Amino acid sequence: MSEKRYFKIYSSRHVIGGKNNYIRLFDAIDKQSSYDEPQLKKMFEGETFIKHLPSEKNYLYNNVLDSLTFFHKDKTFLARYCNILIEIEILYNKGLFEQCKRLINRSKKEAYSLEKFSILLVILRWETLIYIKEEEGENLYKSFDEEMRVLDIVRTQSAFMQLAFNIQIRIDKGNVSQKFLSESEKRMKMLYPREKEKRSFWIDYYYQSALGLICSVRNDQQARFSCYREIKKIMDEAPQFIKDLAAVYHTNFNNLVNGMFILKKYDVAEGLIRKQRSFLDAHGIKNQMVQSINFLNTSENELYLNYKLGNIKEGERVVKRIETEVRKIKPSFSLALYDLLFFMAVADLLAHNYSAALKWLNRILNAGQDIYIRKELQLNARLLYLIALFESNDWLLENRLNATRRFFAQESAYKLQSNILDALRIIFEDNVTHKNKQELKRLISETKKQQRKSSEEIMYKTFDFLEWIENKKREGKGKWS
Repeated sequence: MSEKRYFKIYSSRHVIGGKNNYIRLFDAIDKQSSYDEPQLKKMFEGETFIKHLPSEKNYLYNNVLDSLTFFHKDKTFLARYCNILIEIEILYNKGLFEQCKRLINRSKKEAYSLEKFSILLVILRWETLIYIKEEEGENLYKSFDEEMRVLDIVRTQSAFMQLAFNIQIRIDKGNVSQKFLSESEKRMKMLYPREKEKRSFWIDYYYQSALGLICSVRNDQQARFSCYREIKKIMDEAPQFIKDLAAVYHTNFNNLVNGMFILKKYDVAEGLIRKQRSFLDAHGIKNQMVQSINFLNTSENELYLNYKLGNIKEGERVVKRIETEVRKIKPSFSLALYDLLFFMAVADLLAHNYSAALKWLNRILNAGQDIYIRKELQLNARLLYLIALFESNDWLLENRLNATRRFFAQESAYKLQSNILDALRIIFEDNVTHKNKQELKRLISETKKQQRKSSEEIMYKTFDFLEWIENKKREGKGKWS
């Protein structure tokens, strides 16, 4: 709302004798729940400007962008430093080198403290130009050396960033081998600078993050959570990074919460979730994107906690509390939305709200092709969908079961989910033959072995399908014995 008010004030400078067409266009679009161009054309039917709607939209777009630039010009480091770089250039061009150097020194100090190396390289280049102009040889060579040190740090940061993301992508695709992990770890140790002055926050962060991922796949939980604690310690000791890198701090918080879930330390996890939810207010962070991601992750964590503790009623209350906000989030905003939708479905399933559970699962299964949803989540959503149909005695179960079997046939690499599907099929048929008893027993045993080898539960929270299957066996009393 504050940005909209500023836009009106900013735009009023260009208004002569009434409202300009692009401001009228802005007001009309603002009133729409989603952009509807045919409706706009109908609203302004008969007016000359609507015949040139593409150019009017372009003009409006540029005006909105200009007003946002002015509105935020002193609110972020990058916006502030764009202005500082302009000031440095002006002072240099006017030959005011002493004033220029004072501004450079002041700017360098802050850029170093916040490790804004991309900006720092530009500042250093201006410093170099001044020393060339003033023929200060000794300072010139010092400036060259400083620039090379910063470039080395940037190169090392990029290398670690690439390593960490490559490991994560391999894990997401289920294509990570021990050989790949060993080679990645070897390269990390080779790249990590021994001298502290050659390290940076991002080098330390991506080193610990990549190491944490490797430990996850190897199921070395103690080492994994040591990495996340180290990241939190690094950031807590430099609070300027928490505000500047709120998304990073939040992600690490989420890793710590997940760690407590794996270790079954649910009381610790509950305390961490409360801190995770409140850290934005505690640090005065107003970033809307981070607020939304924080909402998605903390809501998922809360639902998962209630699921693991068996708090079915509380899980149902959480879904009712958050569902209005969840509906407002665009499908393409974040993949975290789909993890949350899955556990909203779990909560409603356990509360016997089967139609609601199916509704949340449909949002996952009907996501557009341009949205990449983790394969395990896609498969698990289909399995949970079948359970919801079974529990509600839905006549579509058989049809959906056949469709799911066809889908799984194309995903032969996911043996764990395929075995669960086969076990569910036997439970659904309720055909207690000797052959089915032996087959179900084999599938449960095989699935338990696969779960021990799989990193899925370690990397991502999920529903315990095997627990549900065994509960159904117990409900059948002696017939499955």
